[in-house]
Amino acid sequence: MTAELYAQADMGHRFMQADRPLFNMDAVTLLGDTPDKALVLVYVDIRYEDLTFVRSGRGFEASYEIDLSVLAGKDDNAPRVTNKLWKQTVVVSSFEETNNTEKLDVSQQQIELPPGTYLLVASFTDLESKDQFTLRQTLDVPTYGLGGLELSDLIVSRRVRLAEDGTIEIVPNVDHKVFSSRAPIFIYYEVYPYSADSLDVYARVLDKQGEIVRELTQKRAAMQPVTRDFLKIEIEDLPVGRYVFEMQVSANGRTALKGTSFRIQLAGVPGTVQDLDLAIRQLRYITKNSQLKRLSKAEGKEREELFQQFWKERDPTPETDENELMEEYYGRIARANDLFGTFRDGWETDMGEVYVRFGPPSEVERHPFETDERPYEIWYYYNLQRRFIFVDEMGYGEYRLVTNLWR
Repeated sequence: MTAELYAQADMGHRFMQADRPLFNMDAVTLLGDTPDKALVLVYVDIRYEDLTFVRSGRGFEASYEIDLSVLAGKDDNAPRVTNKLWKQTVVVSSFEETNNTEKLDVSQQQIELPPGTYLLVASFTDLESKDQFTLRQTLDVPTYGLGGLELSDLIVSRRVRLAEDGTIEIVPNVDHKVFSSRAPIFIYYEVYPYSADSLDVYARVLDKQGEIVRELTQKRAAMQPVTRDFLKIEIEDLPVGRYVFEMQVSANGRTALKGTSFRIQLAGVPGTVQDLDLAIRQLRYITKNSQLKRLSKAEGKEREELFQQFWKERDPTPETDENELMEEYYGRIARANDLFGTFRDGWETDMGEVYVRFGPPSEVERHPFETDERPYEIWYYYNLQRRFIFVDEMGYGEYRLVTNLWR
């Protein structure tokens, strides 16, 4: 089968697209002004293309609101400690900028919190479209100011600049993703050395197999009471995938450790694609075995290039930055995983395959409790004049296709 997807109107609440948070949130802790509280920096970003712009006297404007609640615990029923509400307005001069896939609006809030575990709940509201999305993040706030040697949380950053007054200005990488343009990443950190005069810094990057792919050591002077600095990590020849960054600072026989992670993604690839190996395997519904084997056997940069070429050849609008077919395909994969996952990923089930190939059905006829019958469902695709019958033969919730996929 060639890379052709069947489209179908999305009917029935079960198959409605789940709300996809269009913004990102990250929170880090630093030394606070008093020993009993840490300073928490909360970063939020959103891409211009995900905002609703309207024409104004200044060009095109988009406005949104973030409502951040901090709860003292790990669930939504925990008592609220504090709340922050802020509004952001983005102004651009041209319509083309409103659809820019690379530009981000980034905002920051500061909160002082005592040590403990918190749940951050951030609600985003587009003030023009009224679309709303919510993100949650658990945050462990440590105790700083105990003496000895302490290391702040690590801030993954897109850019870092040393200002004229000696301060360090950073642009945070809120979702910790780097695209295949291979621009370096920066890690901002603070050390609270107290009596130390110098610091030994060791950092490393580990791939998903736990192998060290980058190492860095340096010795630097300790500044009192706070040493602020950053590390630059070159990633140009690293393959796509998830990486762990670990950092160790030593002084006067004491050691402080912290870690974080980041992901390298192919440019133009949907955010739902987190693993290139898996993304290639998932092509089996729309490509021939021979081409799938070629992609699977390739390694490193060649594999990335072949994958990108595969989708480039099937891009319905090559003059734009987006590949709508790829977005649709991997969007269906993600939705199938949400809907049909059991002891294996939803996209690999019979229901998942039909959903990925043909989209959501026009109508679903469910029979979960028929007398002397196993539970079954009938999916109707009126535009294709097709129907598919699925039966839960084993009784554990995975429905098997009992009609022919291709008639």
